[in-house]
Amino acid sequence: MIRLVASDLDGTLLDSYRRITETNREAIRKLQENGIEFIINTGREYQNAIEIAKEANLTCGFICSNGASGYDEKGNLLFEHFIPPENVKKILSVFHEMGFTPNIFTNKGRLSLLSPEELKVYTKEIMIPSMQVSHPDFHYSEEDFQQLLKNVIFIDGEESLYNGEHQILKIISQNPDPEKLPVLANALKKIPGLSIANTSTTDIEITSSEAQKGLGLMDYAKRRGYTADEIVAIGDSGNDYSMLSLPGIHSVAMANATEEIQNICVYRTRDNKNDGIAYIIKCILTDRNNFELR
Repeated sequence: MIRLVASDLDGTLLDSYRRITETNREAIRKLQENGIEFIINTGREYQNAIEIAKEANLTCGFICSNGASGYDEKGNLLFEHFIPPENVKKILSVFHEMGFTPNIFTNKGRLSLLSPEELKVYTKEIMIPSMQVSHPDFHYSEEDFQQLLKNVIFIDGEESLYNGEHQILKIISQNPDPEKLPVLANALKKIPGLSIANTSTTDIEITSSEAQKGLGLMDYAKRRGYTADEIVAIGDSGNDYSMLSLPGIHSVAMANATEEIQNICVYRTRDNKNDGIAYIIKCILTDRNNFELR
């Protein structure tokens, strides 16, 4: 019997405008009305993910920052896994050597070592072109950027980072040249205690080795009393691998999923770009005791 559905956000639940469609909202509501729990399992930080859910009038649990933190549907913190300060210094040292810009996420939100002006240049020249390599229809407006500025905590240099009370959940970076990220990843793998993932060939995501979507999902499920065979997990990219490769789980790859993700999943959706979650939920509600993707 299916008792829990865990969905990734970007490339899975969200459309190209980073919103949850009305069709998906209604499907999730029906799922919850039928006593099946829905949670979001995302690489995004909680502060950002909860805003997306609120816009869709969706109340649910969250696993955020690639499994670095978990929250119940009331916003209560369930767990956190931070990158140790000594590893943060090593990571940033590698970034400096290789010319990458770190984007830092903490339990208080996103930090920036860049000034607002420098962050705008990074967003325009690095972040947006990087996203558009894998998602050509990716949109990012001036309004989006102004909202970003409101949510970023600007700090004055690395000493302020190290000497403050910042506890770091995740560090990411992007580059529109796909050949540069594997080189960075190999350098970072020399630092013990890290988990390195990606959502595309143009980004890299670094967390503690204890922070992975799969570990976070099973931590959450254990607290609720769910077993692997009672869970449907849905995703599309590399940072979903640890979740979708869990033994016994009902794993579903979106139609736009990478080849690696499609190969490890039990099911694949049809070509239903923006409302694929609704289709999966329809199949679950058809027979939650013998779920299969038709």
